[in-house]
Amino acid sequence: MIAKRQAVIWLVAALGATALLTAALVWQRQYALTHWSTFMVGDPHVGAQLFFDRGGCAHCHSVNGVGAKTAPDLGFSQSPEAGLNQVVSAMWNHAPRMWERMRTDKIPYPDLRNEEMSHLFAFLYTARYVDERGDAENGQRLFAKKGCARCHSIDGQGGDIGPDLSSVAGVDTPMRWTQAMWNHAPAMERGVERLHMAWPVFQGREMNDLLAYVRANCPGQRREAELLPANPERGRKIFETKSCSVCHSVQGKGGHVGPELGTSRKPVITIVQFAGLMWNHSPDLWRRPEVRSIARPAFQGQEIADLVAYLAGLSYFDPSGVPLEGQALFSERGCGYCHGAQAQGAPGGPALRGRGRPFTAIALAAALWEHGPKMYERSRMLGRAWPMLNEGDVGDLVAFLNAPPESGR
Repeated sequence: MIAKRQAVIWLVAALGATALLTAALVWQRQYALTHWSTFMVGDPHVGAQLFFDRGGCAHCHSVNGVGAKTAPDLGFSQSPEAGLNQVVSAMWNHAPRMWERMRTDKIPYPDLRNEEMSHLFAFLYTARYVDERGDAENGQRLFAKKGCARCHSIDGQGGDIGPDLSSVAGVDTPMRWTQAMWNHAPAMERGVERLHMAWPVFQGREMNDLLAYVRANCPGQRREAELLPANPERGRKIFETKSCSVCHSVQGKGGHVGPELGTSRKPVITIVQFAGLMWNHSPDLWRRPEVRSIARPAFQGQEIADLVAYLAGLSYFDPSGVPLEGQALFSERGCGYCHGAQAQGAPGGPALRGRGRPFTAIALAAALWEHGPKMYERSRMLGRAWPMLNEGDVGDLVAFLNAPPESGR
């Protein structure tokens, strides 16, 4: 029984991990709201019940120290993989060993529905907060270097223009941080002017590092779960009613003061990097003639989570890749033996391109869940080794599978 639980929970945890490091959503604009089926739409409270009670995950795993210790802790205390690509590739590469173990122990293949998985994803997301864990030591250096310490203090050390960040509840998770950075930017602008400072700008992973430093010094319970489940349709309306569309376009529709926020945006960024971009352009944005007459919007309650869910649905946080590289990988790994040379479909497997809906890294993980055992058996019958993926392969494969079938680009 214990072996059975371990194998089942390992599989659940592997799928859950794919949602921990990204905010990607599988979405089509013309679909109804019920077609959103990813972790941000799940209910983390229901997911917690599945994890600790009904799903039995806690028989092997713990989350932030709560649960069994026979398998890894899935909370923020466990260093996460660096990105979605790494998690999906690791899951893919280790799947055959998992299936062999299930066959040896005569464990029936578990049937987990999309709705249940979305709840589990939401719960595990709130435990690890999707974004890459930053470097707290570098964050401490940035806190001084960028001038944050001239206005704010940490544990009483620093300036007194703004609040002590170690005593402010609910700003130490990605979406809460993003909301706070945007809402309080005008007050911070006044503080910067008062001190005759240049507006601090954050590049690359610096905002993740800064949050890591603040998070390390913030006691109390993290509150990201209160923002979920998110509602991407409501996020779309927020994008319009909060005047985001005055500056930004989505799929070519909207303003051009700021960058396009649709699927063409590269490189991939995390939620906290998104907060950094919003912060960086805040002062200049509101001096632009196009927006001077617009009241600066503020985000309250669950609005930032809904907005992020909407933008994530546009592949804003999805892994990027090169279609031609993905096409070469598809051929080299032998995928065409079953799915056709151009992924157009063949007697041994269905078409993977031209399906009328986007193919994402999450979709790749879901396909492995549903069809992986049969794929593995077929590869064994053909005398072919299970294709192994490097962490950089996932984005390229996804890019290829989303390219028009007729061009391969």
